[in-house]
Amino acid sequence: MKRNLILKLFAIVGLLSSCSEDNVREVTLKPYDPGLPTKITTFMPDSGGIATQVIINGSNFGTDNTKLRVYFNKKRATVVKTIGDLAYVLAPKLPGDTCKISVVIGNDSLVYDKEFYYKKQVIVSTISGTNQDGATVDGTLSEARFYKPYYLVVDKEKNIMIGEFTFRARLLNEEKNSVTTLLNVNSSGSVVSGCTDAKNEVIYFPVYSQPYYFEFDPEKQWTPRRVSPTKVNPKDEYDFGGKYSLAMCHVDSMLYTITTNGELIKINPKAKTTELVMEGILKEEVPGELQTYLCFHPTEKNMLYFVNPSSMAPNDGPIVGTDKIYRINLNNLRIEEYAGSGIKGHEDGPKDLAQFNNPCQICFDKDGVMYVGDTDNYCVRSISTDGIVSTVVGIPGTKGYLDGSPDVALFDRFWGMKIDEDGTLYIADYYNYCIRKLTIE
Repeated sequence: MKRNLILKLFAIVGLLSSCSEDNVREVTLKPYDPGLPTKITTFMPDSGGIATQVIINGSNFGTDNTKLRVYFNKKRATVVKTIGDLAYVLAPKLPGDTCKISVVIGNDSLVYDKEFYYKKQVIVSTISGTNQDGATVDGTLSEARFYKPYYLVVDKEKNIMIGEFTFRARLLNEEKNSVTTLLNVNSSGSVVSGCTDAKNEVIYFPVYSQPYYFEFDPEKQWTPRRVSPTKVNPKDEYDFGGKYSLAMCHVDSMLYTITTNGELIKINPKAKTTELVMEGILKEEVPGELQTYLCFHPTEKNMLYFVNPSSMAPNDGPIVGTDKIYRINLNNLRIEEYAGSGIKGHEDGPKDLAQFNNPCQICFDKDGVMYVGDTDNYCVRSISTDGIVSTVVGIPGTKGYLDGSPDVALFDRFWGMKIDEDGTLYIADYYNYCIRKLTIE
């Protein structure tokens, strides 16, 4: 049997090497027959990462690769070629640590008992900037320099907008090999954690300590537009200037923020108005100024998640904050703790027992896995959909600058972190003065 499989593997190689039509007919087997069962007898190899070439041996796969669907768990694989009793496929991206391979053709579907073990590949690389203090410089990715990049946003075209200390906004595009300063204002306040609109095109950047935010629209050549929204109810007393983060809700296309006084504010980006939704958030847990960073869940679109890091109280007071992650159900405005024991430290495991140290940024991938920028642990952490906290990359308690695999990569107190639609994490590495990315495959 193994000898036959090897011979057929050579046949597939011949097919994929643009062999003559005569040779193709010699190795082509019968097309799919709906009257016969479809079977999987084995596959090889039994493990690998993204785009691993997997040969599935069985019967009645047909000869039209467009009609055969192969899944690793729920992720669809690319079917390169089928020749009756063999299928040549490429493993999809991040289907899960252990995968069941299933085949669907015509009215037939089946799942094979043997598991494929997915090997996740994580690599950290620097996009632009150096780990040396310096002035702000535009230019190519290799020429550009950053001074304390705080936060960033990435749109669907992989344009990266970077909020830099204290009042600058820079636009980075890898494909165009360019970094450009779009906003440089000599004013009090800082450009902090922003987001995109519901179409993932227009970028919004809030400004801490100022009652406005900036809008960057690619249709308007990214020209910054300062927006000072008015209150729907002028009698409401809240400070719109006290904000660290904006998040876009895909249910109502409204922006949301939590102020330093614990007020949840809804912003209409079209009408340029603000409205008080609720108040008293973490009022008993956090004395003084509240600092929060927000994001919405990708599928439970009414669930607003926010993190409350440790931070210095006003006037150099004591450290305040809970080092926890919370969520608000916008349907009933119920708040509940989501992750973090409240004990400062580093501990992986079940999310209610996990320890964080000044987590400053959270975001979700499209599958609902949360990524946490654990600032003072110098790590990227993840929370799986079943509630397990893991350290993705970085060495807890060790700061530095080094690209590479998870066991060697180092960061130096980054705040800003966002994920794109392909699952690439972009990081504003504050004290390393550079923009980096974490590719997970």
